[in-house]
Amino acid sequence: MNMNIKMILAGLALFGFTAVSAQENLISAGLEVGLPLGNFGNATSFGIGGSLGFELPVADNIGAVVQAGFMSFSGKDQSYGLVTVEGGNWTMIPIQVGAKYYFTNDQEGFYAMGLVGIHSMSYKIPGYTTTLFGVSATTPEQKFSDTNLSFAPAIGYVVGENIDVALRYQIISGTGGSSSYLGIRAAYMFGL
Repeated sequence: MNMNIKMILAGLALFGFTAVSAQENLISAGLEVGLPLGNFGNATSFGIGGSLGFELPVADNIGAVVQAGFMSFSGKDQSYGLVTVEGGNWTMIPIQVGAKYYFTNDQEGFYAMGLVGIHSMSYKIPGYTTTLFGVSATTPEQKFSDTNLSFAPAIGYVVGENIDVALRYQIISGTGGSSSYLGIRAAYMFGL
């Protein structure tokens, strides 16, 4: 793991500890749906998952946020000439921190949010057998994993005091390029 990711993880842990120890904190538990975009959308279909969040009000209309979750995207079958490979599954563990800016002073209604952190990702390609002119070749199952920097601008709406619905554009920066998806989160919030 490189030094930048270690520094981000240390910052996330410190932020999470500070957020949990504050009295006026809000906790949220939510369900998430992801719609992959671009090349990531060519390889996967929609994703589903869940997340936990902590929010510490730091001003009348600003909240510091930490979120962690789990997402699973099912793969699409890929054809390479005479060979079709069954799509593999992607799993992601996002851990991100950020800030919410509420457009009202009572931390309800519409808000804009920015998140930054990491996505720890795993990808599994099922094994397959190909036969060409009576000769068979077997490729075993393959697994890959990586941890990458991620960031997301988002907009959302808090209904009453308990329901938080958000739409974010999630970008995951990898060594071979970036992946992105639209994430929709519906969460129930309660105070500590």
